[in-house]
This record gives sequence, C-alpha cells and structure tokens, in this order.
Amino acid sequence: MKDRVVRFCYKLVNKEIKPYTKCECLDFVEMAHQDRVYPVMYCHMEIEGQFDIEKLKNAVHISSKYVPEILYAYDFKYNRFINRDFTLENVIQMDEIRFEDNPVWDLSSQPQIKIIIRHGEKTRVIICMSHILSDGAGFLQYMYLLSSLYNDDCERRYRKNKRSISWLLKGIHVQKKTEQMKYGKGITIKPLRVNCEGNNYYLIKSTISSEDLKKLHRKARRCHVTLNDVFMTAYARVIANMQHKNQVKIPCPADLRRFQKMDDKNLTVANMTGMYRDVVINCEPRYGFTETLSQVHLEMHLQKLRHRCFEGIQILDSSYHMIPNFILEKMIKAMYRLPLVSYTNIGVIEHEKLFFQKCDVKECIITGSYRQSPDFQLTISSFRDTCTLNCTLIGNGETKKTAEKILKQITKELLEWIDGTVSL
Repeated sequence: MKDRVVRFCYKLVNKEIKPYTKCECLDFVEMAHQDRVYPVMYCHMEIEGQFDIEKLKNAVHISSKYVPEILYAYDFKYNRFINRDFTLENVIQMDEIRFEDNPVWDLSSQPQIKIIIRHGEKTRVIICMSHILSDGAGFLQYMYLLSSLYNDDCERRYRKNKRSISWLLKGIHVQKKTEQMKYGKGITIKPLRVNCEGNNYYLIKSTISSEDLKKLHRKARRCHVTLNDVFMTAYARVIANMQHKNQVKIPCPADLRRFQKMDDKNLTVANMTGMYRDVVINCEPRYGFTETLSQVHLEMHLQKLRHRCFEGIQILDSSYHMIPNFILEKMIKAMYRLPLVSYTNIGVIEHEKLFFQKCDVKECIITGSYRQSPDFQLTISSFRDTCTLNCTLIGNGETKKTAEKILKQITKELLEWIDGTVSL
C-alpha cells in the first residue's frame, strides 16, 4: 500500500513538471528586441532585521509551483521556456563579485530570475526577472507572492498563473487616432544622450520625499489629473527645453489587466502591457506647466477611451502561432519600433504586500533594462510614500552626468510646480 502511494505521488509530481512552456505573443515582442534592449528588470531593496535566506529559498521553491518558468531557460530558437532542471543554487547567490558591475545574465542558459543578496549594515537584496517572462505589473505580483510565502501566508498558495492575453482582448475595439496623434505625425525626438564607447552599468536615481509626494497628490487632485499625467508633463517639458522644441512625442505603457475584471485567485505573471505609442504634448513657451498638464490629461483620457493601447495586439495574438518566427520577428520590429526616448511608471509598490517577517524594508525601487547608447528611459515607482525617478544605462562617465542632469531637471519641474514657482 505504501509503495502504491509513493508511485502515485511520483506520477502526480512529474505530471506537473512540463518539459517546456510556449511563449505568448507579447513575450515574443520582448524577445525580438533583445539585441538592442536585453530583456531583464530589477527590484532593489534595502532591508533591516533578520532576513532569513533559508525561508527565502523555501518561498522561491514553492513559488515555482505557480510560475514554473522562473526555473526554466529561454529557448531563443523555438521561443519557449524550457526545463533545464535548475535548482535554487542557480537562482540565489551571495554578492561577492558585485553583481551590479555586470547585472545581466544569459537567459538561454540560466533561470529567468536571479536573487542577489549582500550583507552589511543593511541587507541588500536585488530580485531580477526576465522581461520575456513578465512585465512590471506581473513582476510586482511575483514579489508579493514571494513575500507571502516567506511569511507563511497560506491563503495565496492556491492561485494559478494565467499567461495568455486572449481574455483581455474580449470586447475591446480600438478606435481611430486622436487629433493630437494626427497632428504630431511628423514630430521626431532626438536622443537625450550622445553615442559613447563606455560599457559601465549605471543606476541613476532621484527621489521625491514623502512630504513633497503628498503635495503632488493634493495638487493633482485639485487639478483633476493623475500623477502619471503630472510625471509625463514634467518629462515632456524637460525634453522640449533640452531640444528647443514646441512639441514632443513620448510613448506611455499601459497595463492591459486594468481593462478587464480580475479574478483574485489567479496570478498574471506575464507580459500584458500595451502601449500608447504617440502621446503628443504641446510645450510652447507661452504654456505654463498646468496648461500643458491639462492637455496631457485630455489626450490620455481620449486614448484610454479609444483603447489605443491595444493597437495591433489582437492581430498579433491571433496570428503569431501561425507565422514563421523569422518573419514574425521582422514584423514586430516594424510594428513595435523602440523609441530613443521612453517612459514607464510602475506605480505604487505596496509595503503592506511586500514585507518580510522580523524585517523592515527601508527602500524599494523597480528599474527597467539597462539601455545602450543613445537610448534613455525614465522609470518611476514609489514605496512608503517616497517616489523614485530612475534610469538604467550602459555608457561612460559622461553618460552618468547627462542622466543625473536629466533626472535633476525633471525633479525640479515637479517641485517648482507644487511650490508655485513655475507658471500655472
């Protein structure tokens, strides 16, 4: 009887271990651009207290039952996540050789996550995830799951991970372009930094204090706009000033999950991000910050109503399994052109969901992929009422200075607006 139970459990466990998982269409989009933007993203945390590595290992192990692809390699030839029998030793490593000096790894021969731990006065933890596996919102979900498992929260152990985006496309109809999009068809944005030969990795940050962030919230509410509108306005004004332009055009990612009702029993550690590709912003000198902000809010409102962030996704989702990969890759590069200047807002990292027992997470930010010259991406996230603007770049010392200047100027725009020292 005991032997039969053992054999049954063996079959049950091995039935759950699939040799590979096919990628979804938006995973393929991230893969297609890996020669220019290597698809990885990062969560940096500073933790005080007794951070238990054994509990973390157990949490990662259990989380792999829900998101098995974290322990898979990515097969770039057949575009699938393939089981290579990786262990936790392939995932968790102590930072003895300064991971941040070379913070990338080969997704085709290693797992889709890495966790780097450095002990000191505070424990430094860097959780890194493949962008082929997930977008920023899915990455956050995974970290919340990891936290709950570390804390022995059993309620979350019954979730399944949903990776297909087909359910998000039901009832969605992409409508015509806005007048601003038509108006801005010929607008081009030059690089914010020059080409350089350097190959150093830089994480550049600028923070907005809790007090100033509360002021931003209050003023945004009074103006009936979102914080995202405010950040985009400040970014656009800095770009316009640097390039002496009256109009700029920047893309804005959109979490497609927000357009459908979510089942709390399911995870969506996957790529489910669309793009408002052309947000045209008027930054003429005669317009003050608030006037430009009102125009940004109206444009974003219209693009949301018209589901512009879904453009091209329905066609891609229905056809990508039927088109040969080498043709599909060329199509994606033509349809989804990477802008030289980009923007993403991760939003709020909820400290009520991201915590570890007997520890205090003092700082937490999420960053995007390291951008080669001359690309530049502004990434924004907030944690414990502190907002962090950051960019991740590959370059030299001049690159670092340019990035610091840009972030300083964006922060200055925001603070001057809430203090009323820029024209309203």
